[in-house]
Parts: sequence; structure tokens; C-alpha cells
Amino acid sequence: ICITSDDAELANAVGRRVKNLGYAPHLTPLAALRDQPQPNNLGALVVIAPPTAVDAEYLKNALLGVQAGKQGTALLVTVSRLDGAFGLRGLDANREPLDGGLAGLTKTASHEWPEVRCKALDLAGDFGSADEAAAAIVEEMFLAGPLEVGLAKSGRCTLERVVQPLAASPTGAPLHPGEVVVVSGGARGVTAEVAVALAAAFRPTLVLLGRSPAPEAEPDWLLALTSETDIKRELGQRANGKALPKLVGEQYQRVLAQREVRQTLDRIEAAGARAIYRTVDIRNAAEVARTLAAVRSEIGPVRGLIHGAGVLGDARIEDKTGEQFDRVFGTKVDGLRSLLQGLMPQDLRVLVLFSSSTGRFGRTGQVDYAMANEVLNKTAQQQARRLPACRVVAVNWGPWDGGMVTPALKKLFGQEGVGLIGLKAGADYLVQELQNEQNRSVEVIMLAASVPLAALPAPPVAALPMAFERVLDVESHPFLQSHVLNGRPVLPMAMILEWLAHGAVHQNPGLAFHGCDDFRVLHGVILEDGRPLSLRVGAGKAVKTDRGFVAPVELRTVRADGRETLHARADVVLTTTLPAAPLPSLNVADVTNQRYGYTPAEIYRDHLFHGPDLQGIEHVEGHGERGIAARVRTAPVPAGWIKTPLRQVWLTDPLALDVGFQLMILWSLEQRGAASLPCYVGRYRQYRRAFPADGVRVVVRVTRAAELNAVADLEFLDGEGTLVARMDGYECVIDPALRRAFERRVMVNR
Repeated sequence: ICITSDDAELANAVGRRVKNLGYAPHLTPLAALRDQPQPNNLGALVVIAPPTAVDAEYLKNALLGVQAGKQGTALLVTVSRLDGAFGLRGLDANREPLDGGLAGLTKTASHEWPEVRCKALDLAGDFGSADEAAAAIVEEMFLAGPLEVGLAKSGRCTLERVVQPLAASPTGAPLHPGEVVVVSGGARGVTAEVAVALAAAFRPTLVLLGRSPAPEAEPDWLLALTSETDIKRELGQRANGKALPKLVGEQYQRVLAQREVRQTLDRIEAAGARAIYRTVDIRNAAEVARTLAAVRSEIGPVRGLIHGAGVLGDARIEDKTGEQFDRVFGTKVDGLRSLLQGLMPQDLRVLVLFSSSTGRFGRTGQVDYAMANEVLNKTAQQQARRLPACRVVAVNWGPWDGGMVTPALKKLFGQEGVGLIGLKAGADYLVQELQNEQNRSVEVIMLAASVPLAALPAPPVAALPMAFERVLDVESHPFLQSHVLNGRPVLPMAMILEWLAHGAVHQNPGLAFHGCDDFRVLHGVILEDGRPLSLRVGAGKAVKTDRGFVAPVELRTVRADGRETLHARADVVLTTTLPAAPLPSLNVADVTNQRYGYTPAEIYRDHLFHGPDLQGIEHVEGHGERGIAARVRTAPVPAGWIKTPLRQVWLTDPLALDVGFQLMILWSLEQRGAASLPCYVGRYRQYRRAFPADGVRVVVRVTRAAELNAVADLEFLDGEGTLVARMDGYECVIDPALRRAFERRVMVNR
């Protein structure tokens, strides 16, 4: 059992207790956890916060330490030091509550690692000795029961959610007309709707802080233009045709952003309030202080603060980087600290922190977001004690129908039965919350009505009937040496699809593979330290639908101790006879307007991480903001990649499909300056039993692009221009931190 030793006395006491139970304690400072080799027989990891306040670096070390210590761990325990009740009972108003973020780490781990028992403990400071506290920790860590447990000398407690209706009518107005309210998070999306609702309800002076430049008056030539095509054409012409498509795209996005900011300011003014916009990076404390000092001097004291700023950087715990943590955590927590330091808190009558249900419940892929929002929740508890005359509330919002919720996320929430908060409904709720003087709850969960789960296809809980099982290792699957990220071989998404297809065909003889729907990778298949994995593909019996015969499929891995991890799932579409291919809907001229400047050799040397087996690009025909196109090779026979293949021919073509994903990496590098990785395919249809041996043309059209993700459609065409296959709703995650993972393309043998 590995125990962090930042509180040496308590860690030693816990170590003695577990040793008496027959376990071997291993004590290490938290900061050293990620750099030290873990014992081969590590069974549990216990992270104990020190009694003094911690900082953001401590929480980052906790995340990266848990990441390093996960392999083989059956038990994960974190111990915060708030008040023995997660800040709800007797939090010290003078202590920074950042260690409250440990619970967000543990709750997310419970989602991502169902095979690991997780416990988030909060330890009070009233124990008579370290040994008494250690006894409580060790007893609780081995018990089944609630995920979150508070430990105090007086006994244990846990948290309970209480449904609480809003007051039927307003009981007060915390803000008066003309008073200054500062809103972080810009004048776009969710915070814009909230600002408009506040304007209508209280008529304050709203000072909106955002990263976008302050809107300027548009020139006459731009005012009349509304379509994307017309605006981009004019921007390009005014640059005398010398502007790169990427630059024109960036200029177009700025035009849209400024129009949205201007529209929000106009809506606020129309609602009867005054609107002021300031461009500021809220993580820069000095910049925030200057801005707020000017506001106080020019307008008056700040009576309200709405902290709505936030960013996402989704990745599973084992794939998180320090840079991702800094960006996500810094915007939420460092941004709030800058704001509180820059204003005079005693002037506040309203303090609203935009937290998230991710902090309360945890969520796969959002560990840093969960940690940051749990810190916001506990900071709200701290500020409520410091500012008794101020209405302080941290709203743990569920997902909104807008903002950062992409179409793929919207579909996922629907499958989970999670409703989406309408923009107006959410903004109106917050106004009602502030008008309800009888309710002084500090942490509030706000969720939309759930979607009836009975109306949705239930995701498989138990494993599907096993179609086949194989041991995955580099020796028997040498193509894995061509797909190495961060020094670790990773099973390509295209090969996962191939094996899911095989599982469906194997379980449903007589039917041919035609495609799949809702193909989702939940967890990458990664060979840690070169250790082999036992891989199982399950498939159900096909049911006839209007799409054809549909069979649920899944891919799991099984560890030596029998614990399973679900990695991917989809609905495979089978048919008795493949239908004729429809006409292609994409062509190179529509999606590209610029020659690509690199040869295949340069692409694989300088931009992509793929090794020889997966280097299938023959010639990139062009690219642009709308997409990219290339001629690509198709895969050799399965025996060229796998020593003992399942079949002698492919059902799909894992090389051509993977190269399609590679083209999206090249697109995101050109258009967003960052690499991408695939995570989801909405629909795939294949119109031949095999791809042509002489290769295909891949045409990619990007249908939606944001800062952190993109959605695209892909068509695969033969030499005559006939459609071989089509993929709709392909989604990838865009992340600057991937560049470092790409650079570590050589296997690391530990």
C-alpha cells in the first residue's frame, strides 16, 4: 500500500496500521509519486493532504501521481483536511480549501476505473492524535459504502442531496439599478444569456470580462455581408489573394465573435441595463487588478461577481498532461483568485460561482474539470463564512444546450438520460435563485429534467456474448510498433472497428458487414510497460431494423485478476446483400482551395507519429478550412500485420480508415495549430466487401470546428470516382498537448 507522506506523522501512523493488517506500507512524498517506479504488487494508493493549505501544484501532483500509480491498484483513497464534512459543517474561513479538489479526482476515477474501489475521505482536525486519525482512515478505507465519507472524532458522516423547490415568488432583490456586477466568461454563449437575464431583472451596470477583443464598428463593406462564403471571399480579396486560408478562417471567426459580443451588449442595453466590455485574461492577476481598479474608480464599487469562465480539455486520467490541467484548472480557480484579489470582497452583495455537476458526481474524461469545480464549491463555502452579508452560491450546473456541448456530447447525454438546460431556462433560474432570500444554500445542483430512459436504447451493462478472445502484444501484433503514443503502443481506432466487425459477423453467420452506427471509443487500449492484454470482443444477435440487421458489439480487456474494462462499443450493421453505392457527395474542389506544402516523407517525419505499417498517404491533393483530400494506400493482407490473423482478408480496410483519421490530424495542425485524435463515428457504410488493392482517394469535409474538437464527413472513392465507403459524424479531439505525445513515438521499455 503506497501512502503519500506530506503529513509524515499521519502517514507513518497509517503505515503502522496497515502493516498490522498484513500489508506492506510504502511511504513517498506526493511530488515524487509520478517519478518513482511503483511496486509490481501495488494494491492500494492513499493520498493524504497535509493539514496546512495546499496549492494548485499539489493537486496537479495528485492527478499525475494517481495516473502513475494506477496500474494494478485495487483501491484508491484520497484524504482532504477541510472539516470532516467536506466543508459543509465547520470550514475554517481563513484556510484555502484547495485540497477539496481531491474528491473530484476520486469521483472521476470511480467512473473511469470501475475495477478500482474509490474513497474520498475528509478528515476533521479534532482527533486527539495522529494514531486516532489513522485508525479512522484505515477502518473506513476497507469498508464498502458511500464514495464520500467525512471522518471526525465524533463519528462519520456522508453527503445527501435534497430536492429543494424555488420560492413561488421573489422575496427580495440583492442588487439595485445601476450597481456594478462583474461577469467573467465573456459576452458569448451561456454567460451572455445569464447577463441578459440579470439585466432584465435588476437593471445593473454589467461589466463583462472576456478574452475576445472588444468589438469595433464594422466597416461599411462588411456590414451588409452575412454568409460565411461572402465574408471569406471579401476578406481574401482585400488581402490581394495573399492571405492563407487559415488566416482568412481566423479573421472570419473574429468577425463572428465580435458580432456575437456586440449583439449581447445590445441585448443588455435593450433590457434596460448598462453594458461594458473589457478584454482581459482573468488568470493574469495584475491585469485583472488594473481592470477592476478602473471600474471602481470610473463607475463605483462592485456589488456582484458572476464567475462563469471555464474551458474543457477532455481526456481520461491516464492520458491527462500537466499542461491540460494548468489550462482547465487555472481558468476556473486561478481566475477566481485573481477576481477576488482585484476587487474589495466586503463590497459584494452577490457572489455566484459557475461550478459543474461534474464536480459533484465526477465524469469520465473530465478529471481536471471535476477537481477545479470541487475547489470552486469549497471556495464558496469559505467565502460564505467570510462574507455573511453576501449571497454566495456555487451552482453545480448540469450540461447546457449550447456552449461547450457538441452534437456528439448531446447524443451521449441523451443516451445517459441526462437532460440539457435551455439557455433561457438556466438564466431565468439563476435570477430566481438570487431573488429567493429564504434559501442560503451555498452548493446547489441545477439539472434539467431527465430524458425518460425507457425511451432510449439501454447501453449494455453486462458483457455481451464473447465472439472471440486474443492476447494483444507487440510480438504477435507487430503493427502496434507503428502506433506508439507517449512511448506506449496503442491499438488504432480503425483496428478496433475491424475487430468489432469481425465479432458481429462471427456471431451472425450468413450476414455481410455493411457498416456501423454510434461507434464510440470510451477508453484507449494501451499496452503499459509492454505488458500483454487479454482482449475480448463481444457481440449480440442481430435484430432486423430499417437500417438492416443490427448487432450490438463491444471490446473489453481483462486483467490477470479478472477485472474488465470496457473500451469501445458500437452497433454493427449487417446485410444479406450489400446495396449499390450511392453517388458521392464530396469532391476535392469543394473542400480544398490550397496546395499542401509537405511530401509524405516530410509528413511522417515532422507531423504525424505513425510508423511504417501505417504510413499510407501517397499524395495530399489539397486542403483548406473546409477539409482535405489525398490519395492513399490500402492495407496489405492481415498476415502482413498480425502473426496469427483472425481472417485472411479484411472486413474493412484498417489502413485506409486510419489514414482518413491522419488527414484530420493534418487538417487540425494547419487550421487550428494543434494535433487531434479520433473518438467517435456517428455512421459508417461500406459498399464493397474489400477496398480496391490499388488504393483510394479520401475526401474529408469538415462540418463543424471549435477550439477543442471538430466534426467531419469522409468519403473513400476508387480510381473511377465510385464510392467505396462513407463515414458521417466523425469527431476528433483537438489538443496542443498531443504534440508531446506524438514526439514520443518510440516504444519505452521499462
